[in-house]
Formats: sequence, structure tokens, C-alpha cells
Amino acid sequence: MTFNKTSLASLISLCLISNYVSAQTTDEQLSEINELERITVRGALSATPLSEMATSVSVFDEQAILERQAQHLEDILNRAANVNFASGASRGRFIQIRGIGERSQFTDPINPSVGYLVDGINYSGLLAGASTFDIEQIEIFKGPNSARFGADGLAGMINVLSKDASDQTSLDAQFGVANYGSWQMGAAVGGGLSDTVDYRLSVHQNSSDGFVENTWLGRDDTNGVDELTARAKLNWQASDDLSVKTVIHLIDVDNGYDAFSLNRDRTTLSDEPGVDTQESEAVGLTLDYQGLDWANVQLQSSFMQADLVYGYDEDWSYVGIAPGWEYSSTDYYFREREESTIQAKLSSKANKSNTWVIGFYLADKIEDLTREYTWLTTPFESQVDRVDSALFGQYKHVLSDEQWITTSVRLASQTLDYDDSNLINEDLEHNDWGAEISYHQQVGDSSMLYLSLVRSYKMGGVNGQALGKIDDEDLVEFRQDLLDNAIFDAESLIGIEFGIKGVNQDGSLLLDFTTFYQKRNDVQYKNSIVNEQSFVDFYNNAADGKNYGIEVSLNYILSDAIDTFANIGYLKTEISGITRKDGSTIDKRDQAHAPSYHVNAGLNWRVTDNLNWLIEFDAKDEFFYSFSHDQQSDSIFITHTSLDYQIENWRVSLYARNLFDEQYANRGFYFGNDPRDAYEDHLYEQFGEPRRVGINFKYQY
Repeated sequence: MTFNKTSLASLISLCLISNYVSAQTTDEQLSEINELERITVRGALSATPLSEMATSVSVFDEQAILERQAQHLEDILNRAANVNFASGASRGRFIQIRGIGERSQFTDPINPSVGYLVDGINYSGLLAGASTFDIEQIEIFKGPNSARFGADGLAGMINVLSKDASDQTSLDAQFGVANYGSWQMGAAVGGGLSDTVDYRLSVHQNSSDGFVENTWLGRDDTNGVDELTARAKLNWQASDDLSVKTVIHLIDVDNGYDAFSLNRDRTTLSDEPGVDTQESEAVGLTLDYQGLDWANVQLQSSFMQADLVYGYDEDWSYVGIAPGWEYSSTDYYFREREESTIQAKLSSKANKSNTWVIGFYLADKIEDLTREYTWLTTPFESQVDRVDSALFGQYKHVLSDEQWITTSVRLASQTLDYDDSNLINEDLEHNDWGAEISYHQQVGDSSMLYLSLVRSYKMGGVNGQALGKIDDEDLVEFRQDLLDNAIFDAESLIGIEFGIKGVNQDGSLLLDFTTFYQKRNDVQYKNSIVNEQSFVDFYNNAADGKNYGIEVSLNYILSDAIDTFANIGYLKTEISGITRKDGSTIDKRDQAHAPSYHVNAGLNWRVTDNLNWLIEFDAKDEFFYSFSHDQQSDSIFITHTSLDYQIENWRVSLYARNLFDEQYANRGFYFGNDPRDAYEDHLYEQFGEPRRVGINFKYQY
């Protein structure tokens, strides 16, 4: 099924004119709209109502997660307009927002274009353990956000908040089964330990055989999922003015990786299926002191340690598949990552008309890599030590009851020390800055418009993967090219954004509209050298790029029983200044993983007081997979539905994701890897989720 641009325009028109359709709204529905208006975005420098944010932010609460029947973050990303993600591992670890973001597991630089925080702890690039169980809120910041988040916020940030500790005794339990041998189980408990100490504990297990069949080994679990996530929170009200919050995360992921097929379908022939594992522990500490007359003080610190193993069968086949033509090799990456952060922040009292925030940030991240590759005589080893420091501030100046200006600035510095077993030593130092100035205009009691000008940045780095392959037997002639491309430069982005947020007169329509233009300078892009079956990826800098478009989010009460919603994105991108290793150039082509339209829309029908039916669809335009070739994905149109029955504390959900079993892909490579046809070039794709049918039981007290 296809979804063309005419269909998109029709849908947008329908959604916009719906404001003029008469609706009889119930008190319950109006309460839901009002609740949406009161959403607080907590990933900002200071907690800010969503209706006052001068940027595009998609916020999903527990109800949205339950409606989608999402067990993992990647299950809900398509609800956010102009957000895409790429697989290349067992999970879609790398995210693109408005066409900007990395697309593979072993990319340098270490800091991505889109970061990922959970309870204030940096998990950027580690989405394997992104369980959505016991999550209170997911915030997706779209557009340049370095002024708020630093080097990991060039294109946006995903901020996830788990449920907080409370003095209210609570119990959440969940169990579900689905096809492909899938099951998930979770439990969370919380309450007060004393008058001043509250706690919350949660644990969740998600398991599946995966969606491919290894016909050579006769197994259906070589791309399976085995993910355990545990969280603990402890809140201590030490005094009237001092609170201490502690969070602990434990993640154990033991997923298989056997996704790419020589037959270019969901069957594989690997005799040595790969793995994608993560064992991590993290702790975060937050101290809030409000005893000063003139300011509040907040100190935050965190520590995270992760052991990761990623490996795959490089030939995707077995010995004997094509004697005389075949090769056999495996490639494994063992990573040890440690990251420590500290942040100190002073903020003005909330009762002040003009408010401010100033602070300091420091992070030290060490990553050790050992690569064991069939064609290397000895393992390749490298170590990267990255230190980020920054001073930041924000000032809100009130012009009147209806007008204010907000200014944010971040001054950043990064040092990068790189050493490897090829005797490559690189010491890099870079200073950069992010800034945002925005004008806010209140319109009536329930609407606001804004205009913002933003600068964002991403640091440069070292091409560790390229350096790791300079001794590959099949890449000897490219050794000097790889050495010449050991370093790549920083990237910067300047953006302008205009938005409208508001509710119509009778409260039936909630609208969030954004239009944006972003100019990229020294674009970091992934280049490749391919020689027969050997290839290597590394980063270069292109001349420039631009990204512009619109985003519309609507919640509309159609009748006393039916609510509708739509999240619509339209995106145009362009990049120039790319020269491939085969001598071809890219000039004014669309950027990779940047579909021109993205639509999520649906309706909720309250059939009875206890029974609810949801139907929604995701539509996405075709997009280029890479800058190293011109192969594209197909456009997609996939449908999801669920039927929820609630009685007292129980909720039973029947659901089907990708109801009509559409085949679509989210990652693609173009080269020759099949010895049966003398290694003729083909497009090899990693496919998205097929039809998932399941039932979930939830108890909440």
C-alpha cells in the first residue's frame, strides 16, 4: 500500500478544518484536553509547561504507551512527527530527528546528533535496554537543543522519566504474550518507608524469538530478544528545605543478531549468528536545596558503567554454500564504557516575574574497544577518553502579561584523547557554543505563538573504525586514505522556528503547529570504502546542508464517544559537497533517513464505559538509506489497533501492530555479498516489525 503526497495534503486539510466541525464535548473529554494543556516538560533547564515551550516537543505519557502496547522505546517513536530510526543491531539504536542523526552502531564521534537520557542519566547510543515499563513520561525535543543539552543535542534529545517514588502505596503488575514466542512480565511497587523517605522498585522482562528464521540451522530464535530492566528510586526529604533523590538502573540485554538475509527476506543462512548484548549499572543522585532567600540550588551527579558485545556473521552464510566463491568471517566488537557526570545549577525563585538559571556541567566518558575480526592477525584495541565541560545560563524577561523573551547560552569545551594498538595517538581540543533566543506572545487565555533563533553544535572526533581496518588484507591499497581521514571536524547548525500552541474556544481542539528552517555547516556524514566483500565506514565533513519543514500535532474531540489525533510532519532536506570514494559526487540531494512526509493518526472510540477501541496508522515516505549509495526504502503505510477492557483495577488489552503485515525496512546496504551470484550488487535491508498480535493484562493499585 502506498501513501502519496496528495493523500497527505488531504489529511492535513481534513485535520485543520475539523476545528469548524460542531462537537458536543463531555466533561470527561474536556478534562482530558485540560490535562494536556497542563503537561510539564521536565527536560528543559527549568520545568516548563508544554504550552509555553518555544520549541517542538512531543510528549507521551503512560496512557499513550499503553494505547500503543509499546514494550520498548522504538515501538512508540513513530508517533512523533519527523522522527526516524535506523537498525543495524538488534534494536533501532540510532535516531534521526528532522533528517539529522547517525544510522549505525559503530559510528564515531562518540557523541550522537540525538541524545538519550533516562532519569537524567546519559544512555546515548544504548537503546537496547529502553524498556517503557513503569515510565511516566517520554519527551522528544525536536530541533537544535545544544543550549539545553550540550554536545548530544545538535538535532534533538529524547528524555525519559520513570515513575517517581511517592508516599502513596502502589502496585503495578503486567503480563503479556504475543506471536513469535514473545512474552513480557513486569512489576512495580512503591510507598513510604517513613514520614520522610519514599521508594519505588520496578523490574521488567521482555523476551521474543525474533522475526527471522535461520533455515540453515533450523532455528527461529537467532535474532531473538532477551531484555531485563530494573529500576529503584529513593526520595528522602531531609529537611523542609533539602530533598535527596537517588535512582539506580540495572540492565541485562542478551539479544541475538542475525538480521540480514542473502535471500533478501526474513530467512537467514548464517552458520555463526551474531550477538548484541549489554550489561550496565547506573546510579544518579539529585540534591535540591530551597533554603536561600534569593535562589534554589540543585546538584546532580551520575555514574554509568556498561559492557557491550556486538558481533555478526559477516558472510551471512555457511561453509559450502558456493565452493570456490565463498568466504567465511565473523566480526566482534567488545566495548567497555564508563561515564561520570556532575552538574550544579542555581535558579531564581518561582515567584519572580523575571526568572533565571545559571550552572556548570562536567562529564568524563571513557570507552575501551576490542575488535576481534577474522582478517586481523591480532585484535584491534582502542581507548577514547572524552571530557566535556560547560557553563550555561537562561534568562526569562517579562515584557508584559502577554509577552516575554527567553535567552539561553551554553559555552562548552571538549578534550578527546585517542590511543589504539596501531600506535595512532590523537589529542583533540575544541571549544564551541550553543544559544537560543525566543519571543513568546500569549494570545487570549489559552493560546501562544513563538519565534526562536537557535545555534547548536556537535564536536568533531576520531574515525576509530577506519583506523581499526588499516591492516585489513583487502584494504591495503586504501591504507593512506584511511590514515588521511583519521580526524573529522565539528558541525554546527543555525535554526529559526515559528510555532503556535493553543486550544479552540469550546475546548474540543488542541493544536501544536511548528515551521522551521535549519542551516547545517560542515555536515558530518558517513563515507565508505568498499572493495569486493571488505568495507569500512568513516566520517567526513560535507560543505553544507539545509533542513526545513512543518510539524502539526492535533487532538480533537469529534463526539461524546470519539477522540481523534494526528501527528503530521513534512520535511525537505538537501546536502552538498560530498565526494564518494568512487569519484561520484552528491550535490543538492536529499539527506539520508529523511522521509519527506511522516503521518501518525488515529481515533479512540469509547464503545462503553469500560470498553475502548483504538485504531491508528503510520505513514512514511521513501528515503535514502545512505550517502555512500543512492538506494531508497519503500514508502510505508501500516495500521495498528487495540481493544481495551477496564474494570476496577484491571485492564485487558488485545492488540495488533502492523495489522495487515506490511513488509518495510529501516536500514539498507548496497554491495555484493552472495557467492551464489558471484557477488553481484544488491540492496540488503533489515526489516521492521511484522504483524504482532498479542494480549496484555495489567493490574494497578
